[in-house]
Amino acid sequence: MKYQYGFVFLMIAMVVIIDLFLFWRWKKSGWAESITGKLLALLFFAIMPAFFIGGFLYVGNVILDATSSLIYRNFGWLLYSFLLVYTSKLVFSNFHGLGLVLSKIPVKQKEKVRHYPRLSRRKFLSQVGIIMATAPFVSLLFGAFRGRHAFYTRHVKLSFPNLPEGFDGLRIVQISDLHIGSFGGNRQPIIDAFDIINREHPDMILFTGDLVNNFAGELNGWEPIFARLKAPMGKFSILGNHDYGNYSRWSSKADKLANFDGIVNGYAKLGFQLLRNESVVVSRNGQSIGLAGVENWGTASYPQNGDVDKAANGIDEQPFKLLMTHDPDHWDQQVLPQNIFDVTLAGHTHGMQFGIERGSFRWSPAQYVQKRWAGLYREGNKFLYVNRGLGYHGLPARVGMPPEITVFELSRGPVGAESI
Repeated sequence: MKYQYGFVFLMIAMVVIIDLFLFWRWKKSGWAESITGKLLALLFFAIMPAFFIGGFLYVGNVILDATSSLIYRNFGWLLYSFLLVYTSKLVFSNFHGLGLVLSKIPVKQKEKVRHYPRLSRRKFLSQVGIIMATAPFVSLLFGAFRGRHAFYTRHVKLSFPNLPEGFDGLRIVQISDLHIGSFGGNRQPIIDAFDIINREHPDMILFTGDLVNNFAGELNGWEPIFARLKAPMGKFSILGNHDYGNYSRWSSKADKLANFDGIVNGYAKLGFQLLRNESVVVSRNGQSIGLAGVENWGTASYPQNGDVDKAANGIDEQPFKLLMTHDPDHWDQQVLPQNIFDVTLAGHTHGMQFGIERGSFRWSPAQYVQKRWAGLYREGNKFLYVNRGLGYHGLPARVGMPPEITVFELSRGPVGAESI
Protein backbone atom coordinates (compact mmCIF):
# COMPACT_ATOMS: atom_id res chain seq x y z
CA MET A 1 0.00 0.00 0.00
CA LYS A 2 2.85 2.33 -0.90
CA TYR A 3 0.61 4.99 -2.40
CA GLN A 4 -2.26 4.83 0.11
CA TYR A 5 -1.93 8.46 1.21
CA GLY A 6 -1.97 9.74 -2.36
CA PHE A 7 -5.12 7.70 -2.97
CA VAL A 8 -6.75 9.04 0.20
CA PHE A 9 -6.11 12.66 -0.73
CA LEU A 10 -7.35 12.02 -4.28
CA MET A 11 -10.65 10.73 -2.86
CA ILE A 12 -10.91 13.71 -0.50
CA ALA A 13 -10.22 16.14 -3.37
CA MET A 14 -13.03 14.52 -5.38
CA VAL A 15 -15.43 14.91 -2.47
CA VAL A 16 -14.58 18.59 -1.97
CA ILE A 17 -14.66 19.60 -5.65
CA ILE A 18 -17.88 17.77 -6.53
CA ASP A 19 -19.75 18.88 -3.41
CA LEU A 20 -18.65 22.50 -3.64
CA PHE A 21 -19.99 22.67 -7.20
CA LEU A 22 -23.26 20.96 -6.33
CA PHE A 23 -23.72 23.06 -3.19
CA TRP A 24 -23.23 26.21 -5.27
CA ARG A 25 -25.87 25.02 -7.72
CA TRP A 26 -28.21 24.08 -4.84
CA LYS A 27 -27.90 27.62 -3.47
CA LYS A 28 -29.02 28.93 -6.86
CA SER A 29 -32.01 26.63 -7.03
CA GLY A 30 -35.47 26.89 -5.53
CA TRP A 31 -34.65 23.96 -3.23
CA ALA A 32 -32.55 26.21 -1.02
CA GLU A 33 -35.64 27.79 0.57
CA SER A 34 -37.62 24.62 1.33
CA ILE A 35 -37.34 22.47 4.46
CA THR A 36 -36.95 19.35 2.34
CA GLY A 37 -34.17 20.97 0.32
CA LYS A 38 -32.33 22.03 3.47
CA LEU A 39 -32.55 18.53 4.95
CA LEU A 40 -31.26 17.00 1.72
CA ALA A 41 -28.45 19.55 1.65
CA LEU A 42 -27.50 18.61 5.22
CA LEU A 43 -27.34 14.95 4.20
CA PHE A 44 -25.56 15.32 0.86
CA PHE A 45 -23.26 18.28 1.54
CA ALA A 46 -22.42 17.84 5.23
CA ILE A 47 -23.05 14.37 6.67
CA MET A 48 -21.95 12.33 3.64
CA PRO A 49 -18.76 14.30 2.89
CA ALA A 50 -17.77 14.22 6.57
CA PHE A 51 -18.35 10.46 6.70
CA PHE A 52 -16.25 9.71 3.62
CA ILE A 53 -13.44 12.15 4.42
CA GLY A 54 -13.21 10.80 7.97
CA GLY A 55 -13.37 7.22 6.72
CA PHE A 56 -10.61 7.64 4.14
CA LEU A 57 -8.36 9.45 6.62
CA TYR A 58 -8.87 6.69 9.17
CA VAL A 59 -8.24 3.86 6.72
CA GLY A 60 -5.18 5.57 5.23
CA ASN A 61 -3.75 5.90 8.73
CA VAL A 62 -4.32 2.34 9.97
CA ILE A 63 -4.25 0.06 6.93
CA LEU A 64 -0.49 -0.44 6.89
CA ASP A 65 -0.60 -1.63 10.52
CA ALA A 66 -3.48 -4.04 9.95
CA THR A 67 -3.18 -7.51 11.43
CA SER A 68 -6.13 -9.13 9.65
CA SER A 69 -8.04 -8.82 6.41
CA LEU A 70 -10.96 -7.16 8.22
CA ILE A 71 -9.54 -3.69 7.50
CA TYR A 72 -9.39 -4.55 3.78
CA ARG A 73 -13.03 -5.61 3.79
CA ASN A 74 -14.04 -2.45 5.64
CA PHE A 75 -12.05 -0.33 3.22
CA GLY A 76 -13.68 -2.15 0.31
CA TRP A 77 -17.17 -1.33 1.53
CA LEU A 78 -16.17 2.27 2.26
CA LEU A 79 -14.82 2.60 -1.27
CA TYR A 80 -17.92 0.93 -2.66
CA SER A 81 -20.23 3.33 -0.78
CA PHE A 82 -18.16 6.28 -1.95
CA LEU A 83 -18.35 5.22 -5.61
CA LEU A 84 -22.05 4.47 -5.29
CA VAL A 85 -22.70 8.07 -4.22
CA TYR A 86 -19.97 10.10 -5.91
CA THR A 87 -19.89 8.44 -9.32
CA SER A 88 -23.54 9.40 -9.66
CA LYS A 89 -22.80 12.90 -8.36
CA LEU A 90 -19.91 13.24 -10.81
CA VAL A 91 -22.00 12.19 -13.81
CA PHE A 92 -24.76 14.62 -12.88
CA SER A 93 -22.22 17.41 -12.25
CA ASN A 94 -20.69 16.93 -15.70
CA PHE A 95 -24.02 17.15 -17.51
CA HIS A 96 -25.22 20.05 -15.37
CA GLY A 97 -21.92 21.89 -15.84
CA LEU A 98 -22.08 21.35 -19.60
CA GLY A 99 -25.57 22.81 -19.56
CA LEU A 100 -24.28 25.91 -17.75
CA VAL A 101 -21.54 26.38 -20.33
CA LEU A 102 -23.87 25.94 -23.28
CA SER A 103 -26.43 28.29 -21.78
CA LYS A 104 -23.85 31.09 -22.03
CA ILE A 105 -23.41 30.56 -25.75
CA PRO A 106 -25.97 32.60 -27.72
CA VAL A 107 -27.93 30.75 -30.36
CA LYS A 108 -29.70 32.61 -33.12
CA GLN A 109 -33.11 31.05 -33.62
CA LYS A 110 -35.88 31.71 -36.10
CA GLU A 111 -39.25 32.68 -34.70
CA LYS A 112 -41.74 29.88 -34.98
CA VAL A 113 -45.04 28.88 -33.49
CA ARG A 114 -44.61 26.62 -30.42
CA HIS A 115 -47.32 24.35 -29.16
CA TYR A 116 -45.36 23.26 -26.06
CA PRO A 117 -43.10 25.00 -23.51
CA ARG A 118 -39.56 25.51 -24.73
CA LEU A 119 -36.94 23.38 -22.88
CA SER A 120 -33.62 25.16 -22.43
CA ARG A 121 -30.36 23.35 -23.15
CA ARG A 122 -29.32 23.73 -19.53
CA LYS A 123 -32.52 22.19 -18.19
CA PHE A 124 -32.43 19.44 -20.81
CA LEU A 125 -28.85 18.47 -19.93
CA SER A 126 -29.62 18.57 -16.21
CA GLN A 127 -32.49 16.15 -16.74
CA VAL A 128 -30.28 13.92 -18.89
CA GLY A 129 -27.67 14.08 -16.13
CA ILE A 130 -30.18 12.83 -13.56
CA ILE A 131 -31.09 9.89 -15.81
CA MET A 132 -27.46 9.06 -16.63
CA ALA A 133 -26.43 9.30 -12.97
CA THR A 134 -28.68 6.35 -12.16
CA ALA A 135 -26.69 4.04 -14.47
CA PRO A 136 -23.52 3.76 -12.34
CA PHE A 137 -25.67 3.58 -9.20
CA VAL A 138 -27.67 0.61 -10.50
CA SER A 139 -24.56 -1.06 -12.00
CA LEU A 140 -22.68 -0.89 -8.72
CA LEU A 141 -25.66 -2.22 -6.79
CA PHE A 142 -25.86 -5.20 -9.14
CA GLY A 143 -22.08 -5.66 -9.09
CA ALA A 144 -22.00 -5.95 -5.31
CA PHE A 145 -25.09 -8.01 -4.63
CA ARG A 146 -24.99 -10.29 -7.69
CA GLY A 147 -21.98 -9.63 -9.91
CA ARG A 148 -19.18 -10.59 -7.54
CA HIS A 149 -20.65 -14.08 -7.04
CA ALA A 150 -22.02 -14.63 -10.57
CA PHE A 151 -19.40 -17.25 -11.47
CA TYR A 152 -18.87 -17.57 -15.20
CA THR A 153 -17.37 -20.60 -16.91
CA ARG A 154 -15.33 -20.03 -20.05
CA HIS A 155 -14.38 -22.99 -22.25
CA VAL A 156 -11.23 -22.85 -24.37
CA LYS A 157 -10.04 -25.55 -26.78
CA LEU A 158 -6.35 -25.63 -27.69
CA SER A 159 -4.64 -28.00 -30.12
CA PHE A 160 -0.95 -28.74 -30.63
CA PRO A 161 0.92 -31.19 -32.88
CA ASN A 162 3.45 -31.87 -30.11
CA LEU A 163 0.85 -32.83 -27.50
CA PRO A 164 1.27 -36.55 -26.74
CA GLU A 165 -1.66 -38.68 -27.88
CA GLY A 166 -2.19 -39.83 -24.31
CA PHE A 167 -3.17 -36.26 -23.39
CA ASP A 168 -5.68 -35.81 -26.19
CA GLY A 169 -8.87 -34.59 -24.49
CA LEU A 170 -7.12 -33.47 -21.29
CA ARG A 171 -9.34 -31.14 -19.26
CA ILE A 172 -7.72 -28.46 -17.12
CA VAL A 173 -9.55 -25.98 -14.89
CA GLN A 174 -7.74 -22.75 -14.11
CA ILE A 175 -8.74 -20.52 -11.20
CA SER A 176 -6.91 -17.47 -9.95
CA ASP A 177 -6.95 -14.56 -7.49
CA LEU A 178 -9.29 -15.99 -4.90
CA HIS A 179 -8.39 -13.43 -2.19
CA ILE A 180 -10.07 -15.65 0.36
CA GLY A 181 -10.08 -13.02 3.11
CA SER A 182 -12.49 -10.89 1.08
CA PHE A 183 -15.23 -13.47 1.68
CA GLY A 184 -14.91 -13.29 5.48
CA GLY A 185 -17.17 -15.92 7.01
CA ASN A 186 -19.35 -16.26 3.90
CA ARG A 187 -18.41 -19.72 2.64
CA GLN A 188 -21.39 -20.41 0.38
CA PRO A 189 -20.15 -18.55 -2.74
CA ILE A 190 -16.95 -20.61 -2.77
CA ILE A 191 -18.92 -23.83 -2.25
CA ASP A 192 -21.06 -22.88 -5.25
CA ALA A 193 -17.97 -22.12 -7.36
CA PHE A 194 -16.32 -25.42 -6.44
CA ASP A 195 -19.48 -27.32 -7.30
CA ILE A 196 -19.37 -25.72 -10.75
CA ILE A 197 -15.73 -26.80 -11.13
CA ASN A 198 -16.47 -30.38 -10.13
CA ARG A 199 -19.29 -30.60 -12.68
CA GLU A 200 -16.67 -29.91 -15.38
CA HIS A 201 -14.82 -33.12 -14.36
CA PRO A 202 -11.31 -31.64 -14.66
CA ASP A 203 -8.27 -33.90 -14.86
CA MET A 204 -6.14 -31.15 -13.27
CA ILE A 205 -6.85 -27.93 -11.40
CA LEU A 206 -4.30 -25.12 -11.72
CA PHE A 207 -4.43 -22.12 -9.37
CA THR A 208 -2.40 -19.11 -10.51
CA GLY A 209 -1.87 -17.23 -7.26
CA ASP A 210 -3.25 -14.68 -4.78
CA LEU A 211 -4.89 -17.12 -2.42
CA VAL A 212 -5.07 -14.44 0.30
CA ASN A 213 -5.17 -10.67 0.60
CA ASN A 214 -2.18 -10.53 2.93
CA PHE A 215 -2.55 -12.75 6.01
CA ALA A 216 -2.19 -16.44 6.72
CA GLY A 217 -5.08 -16.20 9.18
CA GLU A 218 -7.46 -15.72 6.26
CA LEU A 219 -7.16 -19.45 5.55
CA ASN A 220 -8.47 -20.65 8.91
CA GLY A 221 -11.36 -23.08 8.59
CA TRP A 222 -11.34 -23.37 4.80
CA GLU A 223 -9.88 -26.90 4.59
CA PRO A 224 -13.27 -28.72 4.41
CA ILE A 225 -14.43 -26.40 1.62
CA PHE A 226 -11.32 -26.94 -0.52
CA ALA A 227 -11.48 -30.68 0.08
CA ARG A 228 -14.54 -30.66 -2.18
CA LEU A 229 -12.37 -29.97 -5.24
CA LYS A 230 -11.69 -33.16 -7.20
CA ALA A 231 -9.00 -33.59 -9.86
CA PRO A 232 -7.51 -37.10 -10.36
CA MET A 233 -4.24 -35.83 -11.88
CA GLY A 234 -3.62 -33.28 -9.15
CA LYS A 235 -4.14 -29.71 -7.97
CA PHE A 236 -1.20 -27.37 -8.49
CA SER A 237 -0.62 -23.73 -7.58
CA ILE A 238 1.81 -20.83 -7.54
CA LEU A 239 2.23 -17.71 -5.41
CA GLY A 240 0.77 -14.33 -6.31
CA ASN A 241 1.97 -10.89 -5.21
CA HIS A 242 -0.52 -10.80 -2.30
CA ASP A 243 0.76 -14.12 -0.95
CA TYR A 244 4.02 -12.56 0.25
CA GLY A 245 2.42 -10.40 2.96
CA ASN A 246 3.87 -7.17 1.58
CA TYR A 247 0.75 -5.06 2.07
CA SER A 248 1.22 -4.19 5.72
CA ARG A 249 3.98 -3.23 8.12
CA TRP A 250 5.27 -6.03 10.33
CA SER A 251 6.71 -5.58 13.80
CA SER A 252 9.65 -7.78 12.84
CA LYS A 253 11.08 -9.78 9.95
CA ALA A 254 10.35 -12.92 11.95
CA ASP A 255 6.63 -12.08 12.09
CA LYS A 256 6.51 -11.45 8.36
CA LEU A 257 8.34 -14.70 7.67
CA ALA A 258 5.99 -16.62 9.97
CA ASN A 259 3.02 -15.16 8.07
CA PHE A 260 4.56 -16.14 4.73
CA ASP A 261 5.29 -19.66 5.97
CA GLY A 262 1.68 -19.89 7.11
CA ILE A 263 0.47 -18.99 3.61
CA VAL A 264 2.85 -21.45 1.95
CA ASN A 265 1.76 -24.21 4.31
CA GLY A 266 -1.84 -23.14 3.78
CA TYR A 267 -1.66 -24.06 0.11
CA ALA A 268 -0.67 -27.59 1.11
CA LYS A 269 -3.41 -27.81 3.75
CA LEU A 270 -5.94 -26.83 1.10
CA GLY A 271 -4.76 -29.64 -1.16
CA PHE A 272 -2.52 -27.82 -3.64
CA GLN A 273 1.03 -28.70 -4.61
CA LEU A 274 2.79 -25.34 -4.62
CA LEU A 275 5.38 -24.88 -7.37
CA ARG A 276 8.01 -22.31 -6.44
CA ASN A 277 10.26 -22.07 -9.48
CA GLU A 278 9.74 -25.81 -9.83
CA SER A 279 8.35 -28.31 -12.29
CA VAL A 280 6.68 -31.69 -12.25
CA VAL A 281 6.24 -34.38 -14.86
CA VAL A 282 2.58 -35.24 -15.32
CA SER A 283 1.65 -38.66 -16.71
CA ARG A 284 -1.47 -39.86 -18.52
CA ASN A 285 -2.10 -43.01 -20.54
CA GLY A 286 1.57 -43.96 -20.35
CA GLN A 287 2.86 -40.63 -21.67
CA SER A 288 4.02 -37.39 -20.02
CA ILE A 289 4.19 -33.60 -20.27
CA GLY A 290 5.87 -30.93 -18.18
CA LEU A 291 4.14 -28.52 -15.80
CA ALA A 292 6.11 -25.65 -14.24
CA GLY A 293 5.25 -22.85 -11.85
CA VAL A 294 7.23 -19.74 -10.99
CA GLU A 295 7.11 -17.46 -8.00
CA ASN A 296 5.67 -14.02 -8.55
CA TRP A 297 7.34 -11.89 -11.18
CA GLY A 298 5.91 -8.45 -11.65
CA THR A 299 6.64 -4.89 -12.67
CA ALA A 300 6.62 -1.82 -10.41
CA SER A 301 6.89 -2.72 -6.71
CA TYR A 302 5.71 -6.32 -7.02
CA PRO A 303 8.08 -9.14 -6.03
CA GLN A 304 10.29 -10.40 -8.87
CA ASN A 305 11.13 -13.85 -7.58
CA GLY A 306 10.15 -15.80 -10.68
CA ASP A 307 12.89 -17.81 -12.42
CA VAL A 308 11.78 -19.43 -15.67
CA ASP A 309 15.02 -21.34 -16.27
CA LYS A 310 14.98 -22.80 -12.79
CA ALA A 311 11.33 -23.72 -13.11
CA ALA A 312 11.93 -25.49 -16.43
CA ASN A 313 14.76 -27.58 -15.01
CA GLY A 314 13.84 -31.26 -15.19
CA ILE A 315 11.28 -31.06 -17.99
CA ASP A 316 13.63 -30.28 -20.87
CA GLU A 317 12.90 -33.60 -22.56
CA GLN A 318 9.12 -33.30 -22.32
CA PRO A 319 7.44 -32.75 -25.72
CA PHE A 320 4.83 -30.34 -24.32
CA LYS A 321 5.17 -27.83 -21.49
CA LEU A 322 2.74 -25.73 -19.42
CA LEU A 323 3.72 -22.77 -17.24
CA MET A 324 1.90 -21.01 -14.42
CA THR A 325 2.96 -17.42 -13.69
CA HIS A 326 0.85 -14.92 -11.79
CA ASP A 327 1.51 -11.68 -13.67
CA PRO A 328 0.83 -11.71 -17.44
CA ASP A 329 3.56 -9.09 -18.02
CA HIS A 330 6.00 -11.89 -17.34
CA TRP A 331 5.01 -13.59 -20.61
CA ASP A 332 6.24 -10.75 -22.83
CA GLN A 333 9.20 -9.86 -20.66
CA GLN A 334 10.77 -13.27 -20.11
CA VAL A 335 8.64 -16.29 -21.01
CA LEU A 336 8.19 -15.68 -24.74
CA PRO A 337 11.86 -14.82 -25.42
CA GLN A 338 12.98 -18.06 -23.78
CA ASN A 339 10.68 -20.08 -26.05
CA ILE A 340 10.21 -22.99 -23.65
CA PHE A 341 6.52 -23.22 -22.86
CA ASP A 342 3.63 -23.96 -25.20
CA VAL A 343 0.92 -22.59 -22.90
CA THR A 344 1.25 -20.04 -20.10
CA LEU A 345 -1.53 -19.41 -17.59
CA ALA A 346 -1.69 -16.16 -15.60
CA GLY A 347 -4.11 -14.04 -13.56
CA HIS A 348 -3.47 -10.94 -11.44
CA THR A 349 -5.48 -8.31 -13.36
CA HIS A 350 -9.05 -9.27 -12.28
CA GLY A 351 -10.02 -7.49 -15.52
CA MET A 352 -10.09 -4.58 -13.05
CA GLN A 353 -13.44 -6.09 -11.91
CA PHE A 354 -15.06 -3.65 -14.33
CA GLY A 355 -15.54 -3.65 -18.07
CA ILE A 356 -17.60 -4.46 -21.13
CA GLU A 357 -17.25 -7.61 -23.21
CA ARG A 358 -19.71 -8.05 -26.04
CA GLY A 359 -18.68 -10.27 -28.93
CA SER A 360 -15.38 -9.01 -30.31
CA PHE A 361 -15.64 -5.72 -28.41
CA ARG A 362 -13.72 -5.62 -25.12
CA TRP A 363 -12.97 -2.69 -22.86
CA SER A 364 -11.75 -2.36 -19.31
CA PRO A 365 -9.56 0.13 -17.43
CA ALA A 366 -7.22 -2.84 -17.05
CA GLN A 367 -6.10 -2.41 -20.66
CA TYR A 368 -4.44 0.90 -19.78
CA VAL A 369 -2.38 -0.82 -17.10
CA GLN A 370 -1.37 -4.12 -18.69
CA LYS A 371 -0.93 -5.21 -22.29
CA ARG A 372 -2.45 -8.66 -21.68
CA TRP A 373 -5.32 -8.19 -19.27
CA ALA A 374 -7.93 -10.93 -19.89
CA GLY A 375 -8.58 -13.93 -22.09
CA LEU A 376 -6.50 -15.72 -24.72
CA TYR A 377 -3.44 -14.30 -26.50
CA ARG A 378 -1.31 -15.92 -29.19
CA GLU A 379 2.17 -15.26 -30.52
CA GLY A 380 3.17 -17.77 -33.18
CA ASN A 381 2.54 -21.22 -31.73
CA LYS A 382 2.62 -19.99 -28.11
CA PHE A 383 -0.45 -19.14 -26.04
CA LEU A 384 -1.12 -17.07 -22.93
CA TYR A 385 -4.39 -17.14 -21.05
CA VAL A 386 -5.18 -14.47 -18.44
CA ASN A 387 -7.89 -15.53 -16.00
CA ARG A 388 -10.14 -12.74 -14.71
CA GLY A 389 -10.05 -14.05 -11.14
CA LEU A 390 -12.48 -16.02 -9.03
CA GLY A 391 -12.59 -13.63 -6.07
CA TYR A 392 -12.35 -9.89 -5.61
CA HIS A 393 -10.12 -7.43 -3.85
CA GLY A 394 -10.63 -3.81 -2.85
CA LEU A 395 -14.01 -3.01 -4.31
CA PRO A 396 -16.51 -5.73 -3.25
CA ALA A 397 -18.18 -5.72 -6.65
CA ARG A 398 -17.78 -6.86 -10.23
CA VAL A 399 -19.45 -4.95 -13.03
CA GLY A 400 -19.36 -6.54 -16.49
CA MET A 401 -16.36 -8.65 -15.48
CA PRO A 402 -17.74 -11.73 -13.70
CA PRO A 403 -15.58 -14.08 -11.61
CA GLU A 404 -14.11 -16.67 -13.91
CA ILE A 405 -13.64 -20.42 -14.03
CA THR A 406 -11.66 -21.39 -17.14
CA VAL A 407 -11.95 -24.88 -18.60
CA PHE A 408 -9.28 -25.89 -21.12
CA GLU A 409 -9.56 -28.93 -23.35
CA LEU A 410 -6.29 -29.91 -25.03
CA SER A 411 -6.19 -31.93 -28.21
CA ARG A 412 -3.58 -33.22 -30.62
CA GLY A 413 -3.64 -31.53 -34.03
CA PRO A 414 -2.58 -28.38 -35.88
CA VAL A 415 -1.86 -25.39 -33.66
CA GLY A 416 -5.13 -23.65 -33.02
CA ALA A 417 -7.54 -22.23 -30.49
CA GLU A 418 -11.28 -21.97 -30.08
CA SER A 419 -13.17 -20.16 -27.34
CA ILE A 420 -16.66 -21.39 -26.60
